[in-house]
Amino acid sequence: MNTLLLIFLFLPGPSFSQDKVTAAGQRPIAVRIYSQYKFSSINLDPEGAILHIGERLLTGRGRITARGQSVSLDSNIKTGGAKIEATAYGNGVWLSGKGLSRRLYRGKIIFSAQSGRLKIINSIPLETYLAGVVSGEVGDLSRTEAYKAQAVAARTYTITHMYNHRKDGYNMCDSAHCQFYSGHGNILPKAQEAVDTTRGQVLYYRGSPADTFYHSACGGHTAEMTSVWPFEHRPYLVPVRDGPAGTPYCSIAPGFHWKTKIYLTGLTRLSRSAGWISAGEEATGLRISAWGVSGRAEKLEIYTQVRRVSISATEFYHGIGRRAGWQAVRSTFFRIYTGKDYVILEGAGSGHGVGMCQWGAEGMARKGFDYRAILLHYYPGTELVDE
Repeated sequence: MNTLLLIFLFLPGPSFSQDKVTAAGQRPIAVRIYSQYKFSSINLDPEGAILHIGERLLTGRGRITARGQSVSLDSNIKTGGAKIEATAYGNGVWLSGKGLSRRLYRGKIIFSAQSGRLKIINSIPLETYLAGVVSGEVGDLSRTEAYKAQAVAARTYTITHMYNHRKDGYNMCDSAHCQFYSGHGNILPKAQEAVDTTRGQVLYYRGSPADTFYHSACGGHTAEMTSVWPFEHRPYLVPVRDGPAGTPYCSIAPGFHWKTKIYLTGLTRLSRSAGWISAGEEATGLRISAWGVSGRAEKLEIYTQVRRVSISATEFYHGIGRRAGWQAVRSTFFRIYTGKDYVILEGAGSGHGVGMCQWGAEGMARKGFDYRAILLHYYPGTELVDE
């Protein structure tokens, strides 16, 4: 599991009827892979599996290259055009390339080009996709019930957000913007078991699938959704205390407590880059101006030599993370201490804090709670439905 799980601004999910949910569960999910990379070529290696390019069999390794708006395949098969369709049977096909991690994919894979860059979409059954998601999201956890809770949360999230990228020609991306998915080269037995055991199970709220946001570690208290994103209020995405005061369920998370020192020169550079202050301004201080119900920072003020700039804590968290790395400010659950030429942020947890706390789920499982109790704890008022 990536302990800095970050899900950025999503479009609100549409309302689904029972029939629509069932249909969604039966059809393939189209996922854009390597979505965070910019590259123009990729290697294909079937490694003994069966890989069809259209109706023809690829008998060895190949390389697909993008040029302009076209793609071409160099292998025992010479072909090209606006797109190349491949189908991987059996173990699947390994993809790799310069600057790209080597990953294994199954099912239908469509290669196309956008301005000389490759665009790759993997179309697979929902339950197959979920095994990859659960392996990627909670691979650091150990308890079966935590894996089951993640499987249900991920399945429900996929159903309610499968139109995230409809305008782009696919359902989901493979990054933290949607859900982590790195193919099937490292499927964990516990993840596969969790997906199989909970097959078809979805969380509902008043007749519709819930928005099951989740994150790495809440730090002791989950967040109100509307404090993080300007979406319509969800009655089940409200602040929830994560276990006993002082010893929250997620306190077992690696790096639960964290501290970051930011020099004012660095804060100036980051704030200019983010557009919070102008090129001629210098950051002279930082303070929390408003707190959320969960105890997180909600509003911040950046002091300059001429004014105070107000930004949301979520914007600060995302802005610093994108520019200085996600280890710098791991959540909005922090306090600020001021030094002569620096500020120190002391915080707890990691991620946006909304919905299920993954390390909290692990902590609950270690205390004997099953996945149903875990889900109802983090999504109060929801109902687990077997499709």
